[in-house]
Amino acid sequence: MIKTILCDLGNVIVFVNEDKLIKTLAGFSNKDEKYVHGFFNNSIARSGFDKGKISAEQFFRNFKNNLSLKLNFNQFRKIWCSCFSPNKEMEGLLKKLKKNYNLVLLSNTDEMHFTYIKNNYPILNIFDGIILSYEVGYKKPSPLIYLHALKKTGRFPSHILYIDDIKEYVRAARFLGIKSVQYKNFKKLKIDLKKMNIKI
Repeated sequence: MIKTILCDLGNVIVFVNEDKLIKTLAGFSNKDEKYVHGFFNNSIARSGFDKGKISAEQFFRNFKNNLSLKLNFNQFRKIWCSCFSPNKEMEGLLKKLKKNYNLVLLSNTDEMHFTYIKNNYPILNIFDGIILSYEVGYKKPSPLIYLHALKKTGRFPSHILYIDDIKEYVRAARFLGIKSVQYKNFKKLKIDLKKMNIKI
């Protein structure tokens, strides 16, 4: 029987438009958009920032130097956090799930992004627990972050349902015995939850 819902953040609870972020950064750089996109996706500093290994200022300086950005830290932070929009359907679903299940957030994210989301999306207050990559020091799909979640919830893997939009992360959770579904769209999620006898 499921007792805890473990839920991803980006492109599940909030939508993430990385293309918008990249395009805006390119406007402050002498590099073209394709170059900025490639650096964004392969940045070692970004991975380190997601794991809490470097500060926001160090992260900014790395991007500024590598992309020749003509902006200051506050401008960068505003752009970095401009990529989010609400998933209202998911917000409504979480409020219904809260009546019957413990809710725990599990997210690969960085300090700037999460601070912004927490300040602008009150739905995060619904969670009984929050596990963030930059706080625990490792990211999905590392088994360590799922083991941290199991310890924090105090549940057996079979008593947890995990929701994530990334197939690789869903597979990693399943490998540890955590029941998991991939979020593709809200309609399909509701169908999947019904199949698993989740009370909504």
